[in-house]
Amino acid sequence: MAKIKYTPFLKLKSNEVGALAVLPAAIKEWIVPFFDLPRKDGMTAKSYQVLLEKSARKVEKNLGEAQPFFLDNFDIPDDVAAAGASTYASVIQRFQNTSFIPVLGLDRSPHHVNAVFLAKGQGIIQSDVAAIRLLEEDFDSFALIESDIQDLIDRGIDFSSWRLILDSRMCSNVNVIGHAKKLADFIAASRVAFNFSEIIVAGSSVPASIGEAAKSNQTTSLDRTELQLFREIQDVHGLDDIGFGDYTVVSPMYSDISIPPEMMQNVMAPKIIYSDDLHHHIWRGGALKTHARGSLQYNDIALQIVSQSFYRGSAYSYGDAYLDQKAKLLGSGVTPSSILKPTINAHISYMATDHPLLQ
Repeated sequence: MAKIKYTPFLKLKSNEVGALAVLPAAIKEWIVPFFDLPRKDGMTAKSYQVLLEKSARKVEKNLGEAQPFFLDNFDIPDDVAAAGASTYASVIQRFQNTSFIPVLGLDRSPHHVNAVFLAKGQGIIQSDVAAIRLLEEDFDSFALIESDIQDLIDRGIDFSSWRLILDSRMCSNVNVIGHAKKLADFIAASRVAFNFSEIIVAGSSVPASIGEAAKSNQTTSLDRTELQLFREIQDVHGLDDIGFGDYTVVSPMYSDISIPPEMMQNVMAPKIIYSDDLHHHIWRGGALKTHARGSLQYNDIALQIVSQSFYRGSAYSYGDAYLDQKAKLLGSGVTPSSILKPTINAHISYMATDHPLLQ
């Protein structure tokens, strides 16, 4: 297992939860995944409650009650809650039988913050750990937000420990040296002022539209800026004991698909992302409906992946075994949805065990 803790950031969807469920027990016990509830276009108060129910069932079925995980509703609009209420209060109520770690932030409404502290005081939240998730705009000056962080911790007296998450989200265009220094300075100041049990630095280089990184019928390698930042923080600033998080092979940026379902096959093209060292290797095919190979393009891409020197072998993970199987044209067909579970699993397996920067 990697020496540095790894945190996968995931949407609470079937394939992403499923990718965790098929991990070996040793990896599941080592990691604490971070789930964001997924926003859906046109969400209402009623559909939000349906989402919560389905999401909680996914967790209960695949992870059980004992597996700890961070749980946030960062992407959920506030207007789906009743007047004067919090969307996070509903999260707390539905997930109270799980071991979720509540997430707070400086950008959250007073209703969100109050819901967490009230529920913990009433014994509804089981976790003794709470997390503060900060975004890039918060990193500019520790002095400006120190009192706000202190206020959260002072109010959360029922929590025995706190974790700090510095989430750069999409960071592919940042200046690595400058951004790493900003993060390192913020971490150093945080450690002087507070006793966080863990500090996690997270980010992603996967764009919302994969077309920004790879054109149709193209293979390319995408630099993982989040890992370049982490290496700079380790090597230049000497912070070799902080945790690392990424969004696996999925973009953190939510993107509504507004194309009518009947048109999807005309424009949707297969893609598979396989990560190694400081790169995402991306394979992208042609439109599923018009390409001569159709969905068999996934099998063709799988064959290309297992032929690469960086492929880790079919015995490495559930996801790697899946790619080997598809390269041999075995099993059921592959769809844009079904490819996510194995590729996310392969990514998490690698990051949690063997990535060189986490050793």
